Amino acid sequence: MRPERGVTLANGRYRFERHLGSGGMASVWLAEDTTLQRAVAIKLIADTLADDERWLARFQREARAAAALSHPHIVKVFDFGIEDHRPYLVMAHVPGGSLGDRLQDGGALPPAARLARELLGALAHVHAAGIVHRDVKPGNLLLDEHDRSQLTDFGIARPQDATAMTQTGMVMGTMRYLAPEVADGAPATERSDLYSAGGVIREVAGDDPPPRLRELLDALTADDPERRPSSAGDALARLDADAPTRTLAPLRAERTRPTAPLERAKPAVRALDEVIRRPWFVPAAGIAAIVLLAVIVIVLAAGGGGSGGAGEQAGPSPVPASAPLDEQLRGLDRAIDAAASR
Repeated sequence: MRPERGVTLANGRYRFERHLGSGGMASVWLAEDTTLQRAVAIKLIADTLADDERWLARFQREARAAAALSHPHIVKVFDFGIEDHRPYLVMAHVPGGSLGDRLQDGGALPPAARLARELLGALAHVHAAGIVHRDVKPGNLLLDEHDRSQLTDFGIARPQDATAMTQTGMVMGTMRYLAPEVADGAPATERSDLYSAGGVIREVAGDDPPPRLRELLDALTADDPERRPSSAGDALARLDADAPTRTLAPLRAERTRPTAPLERAKPAVRALDEVIRRPWFVPAAGIAAIVLLAVIVIVLAAGGGGSGGAGEQAGPSPVPASAPLDEQLRGLDRAIDAAASR
């Protein structure tokens, strides 16, 4: 089977539209899923490798690894099959090309901090499934129409407890983003994936990233694996370490305005004062209302001011209920003013 426009796979379900790109072991084509009427990307193993059992096993491992994952920043795998002895992998089509293409062509790049959250979130999901990607690089990050990234190409990914398929001394991965210990022959781990992620993010961030992102990148790309974050989740937590401060700031601001209820109540108290002073008002009822209002004001003042320290200035002494009406009114005014000023 020779891929070209109009050729179909899987009994006519997938129809090739155009060639998207090629790598050392496979080519990728844009195709139409005629059953679900959607665009897909089909990855075909190269002719020269189709009969190589080692590469066939690697291709099948990619299909299994990717199909087991479901995350918004990991390319979805829909199908796997073999046509005329040639294996193929059907994936979601991500229309924006790769981050590697953008870096090479000088195109617009996604914000570095957002890319960091997307890539680290994807790796946290991959690692939680017990898989080490082993080839995190810009070419394996595809961008959608909104420049959101999706991690792809699990061709050399493997379970963390599996034996490597490579020969002794053979290193797999892209050297520019390879962790130093892996380049020296040590097995790949979650922390070596984090080193590669740090290299990708640093390339997008440029020479002057924000301070918190710079601190994270320095940690991710530390030569000593023990100095890197313990996991992708740990790296995300470091990036968002200042989030609680931002969340609680409005609440702290609210606590600096404890006298607002007293200020709103003050006009009503003044109006009551004027009513009580009128000659037709029953003095006994006026005194009872004043005493009740004074109690409310004192309770509000005590609640707004908090527990306070021993050195805080005490409020004005309450006026006895047996005092003349004018004196009680003046005392109430003083209590309101003192409470509102705290």
